[in-house]
Amino acid sequence: MCGIAGLLALHPIPELPRKLVQLSQSLAHRGPDDEGFLTWDEGRGPTLVREHRHLAPGRLALVHRRLSIVDLSPSGWQPMADSTGRSFIVFNGEIYNYRELRAELESQGVAFRSTSDTEVLLAILARDGTRGLGRLVGMYAFAYIDFGKRRLLLARDPLGIKPLHYCVRDGQLAFASEIKPLLSIGAARPYVNRAAVFRYLRHAVTNHGGQTVFADIRELEPGCHAEVTLDEPTQLTIRRHWEPPTIERPRRLTAGDAARELRALVERSIELHLRADVPCAAALSGGVDSSGIVSLMRRHLGGRAPLDVFSYVADEDRLSEQRWAKLVAEATGARMHEVRLDPNRLAEEVDALIATQEQPFTTTSMWAQAHVYRAAREAGFKIVLDGQGADEIFAGYGVFRAARLEGLVRRGRIGKAASMLSALPVARAAAVLQTAGNLLPEPARKFARRAIGKPIVPHWLDSAWFGPAAVEHRPQSWKSYSPLSTTLRNAVTGSSLPMLLRYADRNAMAASVENRVPYLTTAIVEFAQQLPDELLIASDGTLKAVLREALRGIVPDAILNRRDKIGFETPESKWFAEHASVRALASETAILPLPPCFRSKLRDELAALGAGNRTFSPHLWRAINVIRWSRRFDIDWEAKLIGEDAAA
Repeated sequence: MCGIAGLLALHPIPELPRKLVQLSQSLAHRGPDDEGFLTWDEGRGPTLVREHRHLAPGRLALVHRRLSIVDLSPSGWQPMADSTGRSFIVFNGEIYNYRELRAELESQGVAFRSTSDTEVLLAILARDGTRGLGRLVGMYAFAYIDFGKRRLLLARDPLGIKPLHYCVRDGQLAFASEIKPLLSIGAARPYVNRAAVFRYLRHAVTNHGGQTVFADIRELEPGCHAEVTLDEPTQLTIRRHWEPPTIERPRRLTAGDAARELRALVERSIELHLRADVPCAAALSGGVDSSGIVSLMRRHLGGRAPLDVFSYVADEDRLSEQRWAKLVAEATGARMHEVRLDPNRLAEEVDALIATQEQPFTTTSMWAQAHVYRAAREAGFKIVLDGQGADEIFAGYGVFRAARLEGLVRRGRIGKAASMLSALPVARAAAVLQTAGNLLPEPARKFARRAIGKPIVPHWLDSAWFGPAAVEHRPQSWKSYSPLSTTLRNAVTGSSLPMLLRYADRNAMAASVENRVPYLTTAIVEFAQQLPDELLIASDGTLKAVLREALRGIVPDAILNRRDKIGFETPESKWFAEHASVRALASETAILPLPPCFRSKLRDELAALGAGNRTFSPHLWRAINVIRWSRRFDIDWEAKLIGEDAAA
């Protein structure tokens, strides 16, 4: 796990050595163990540099910050060259099946100088080009330069676990693992993307496809690669090398066969995700997903190996999963580290958290997550496994029940739908309402929102500033064979999962920790996409039915039989009600310059929240976040790019 960055221009880049140092320093937290540079210019050829004072000017450069995980020796240093000296790579991530790929390459006569997965990736690219990406099991973002073909390749893993941002401006291409490095060298300007800000403030959406909240900065989308020649540095050709399969009809599997197949896939994934030359820990909430990870880690490591888990413990009983996490820790013999938060520290840490996340986020659960990774690093761990992604793959949220019910109704299975509803707990009414909403055509949904007092643009936002293009934007939506399958596919590729992965990447890397997500392999996602609805959500409304059955006998039954879902949640309402220091966030924000996207009455709402005269509301948190984000990144709200509305 590392940080990468690079620059490419048609002519020598002014002050290139200074910019490379800035890029490296901006990414130091992602790779505190080492750094390296490649510079290149016509006639001089590529030069690898370890020390700043040896940096040379040129029109192409690569930057690498290293967090040493596999092959801790100097032979794993990057930028790494192939045996010919014509191709080089900077790589962020892990290729978990590198041992198998290496053995295959060695059988074909390829010789290796290191034991790193980076060198295996380099050899795969040299042999197979982008066709080789389909053979990788892992998470990655990399830049690969082939001087023989005069081509630069940027690529990102299928599910977008690792980030890669880029911008094209003033005849130059710049890219980096994060946004801050691009701003630090002036490659991008702090101009706001109005459509992205609207989606966040109105709908709590923080994933915008290839866009970001910065108008100048895009991200390479999951499962995509971009190629650019050294002679046309601003002309990127972007192609997709993976996407979830389009399923015409589900596989015919019994519940038992599906559970056995899934268990084998997850066990193999755990085995691969434990490959490292440093110890691995886990994040444990006490839910099905993380409990499955921890239990399978114990199964793979054996009974005597040390196993450390880190658990956030909420200070409100209804949100605390402490007893469930303890149950799993005791069952697996894991040493449990409890992470608790002092809400009085939120106000002093929130701006740093905003800087870490770079784009506005939806809840203070990001703060709790950041402390979990920080605790793991302080305990000496560079790797933390967690259960991210299982909810989106296997239908773990209550809203997915609505899609399941919708599918039953559309197929005329009213009796089965009624039976499921009668078996549901308190969430029954919400599921019915959500299902009814899904069955309505879009014009009727708009009418219904207005009828219940939820206008498209709420009273605290200025619709004129956003403009119709920003307000009416519709994200790309995948279609599949059933409403549930479609909803899950969109959650994996568009709405939920990309947002959560970005949060986790930023929080983990801020602590110099590599977060690994064993449920997120293409094999597991493709398997889940082919399952019939009833294996994902059972007839009684049980969520993640197939995953629960796959983990039966591995995870304690008390965990698998849970029907409540707490989630990774912080008691925001309680904090704002009981702690003046937390309310001060609203008070201080209320006196900051109000961005033009807000109406002036928002200031009164913030002041009332800060004075304790108003209850907490999620939309106020989002407003606080945007206002403080604007100050932290010195956002230019008035700049309007040519074609901005059309691009949005």
